[in-house]
Amino acid sequence: MTTRHASRRGTLGVTEDGRFRVHLERRLPYTPALVWEWIADPGRLARWLPGSRIDATVGGEVRFDFGEEGTATGTVLEAVPPGADGRLTHTWVWAGVPESTVRWTVTAGDAGEGSVLTVVHSEVLREPAADFAAGWHVMLDALELIMAGDPADAAWGAMEEIAGLYPSS
Repeated sequence: MTTRHASRRGTLGVTEDGRFRVHLERRLPYTPALVWEWIADPGRLARWLPGSRIDATVGGEVRFDFGEEGTATGTVLEAVPPGADGRLTHTWVWAGVPESTVRWTVTAGDAGEGSVLTVVHSEVLREPAADFAAGWHVMLDALELIMAGDPADAAWGAMEEIAGLYPSS
């Protein structure tokens, strides 16, 4: 396991109702507005999450296509482009798993430099929580790579290694 992946590990927490909460955070050397574009603009999103789309308007459709692994769909509940605090909240529907909620937050970094991207996936059952955490970790790695001008494929190629950071029990 590489130190780079381990140092960027998200957290899995248990809420009062016994469901899990996945939390990942990345500090990025880009403005909040640019990070938001890479999430909310369909053309840019497709470069790091092929076949996926987010209509970043309230009521808009969300679709993450993971090929043979499956597809997650949802509906946008909140969409606030970054000013002081950009937020995108949507439902997450995965076959055989109760609906859950994902919230992306993009804020200015310390001293106004860069930005902080936080993804929180809430109301997740125990069984898929570790898989979802690994998936979000890889997706954020892919976003960082593509924003830096590198191919996102390296992130997806590290999925097995990253999954080891999030044991299922």
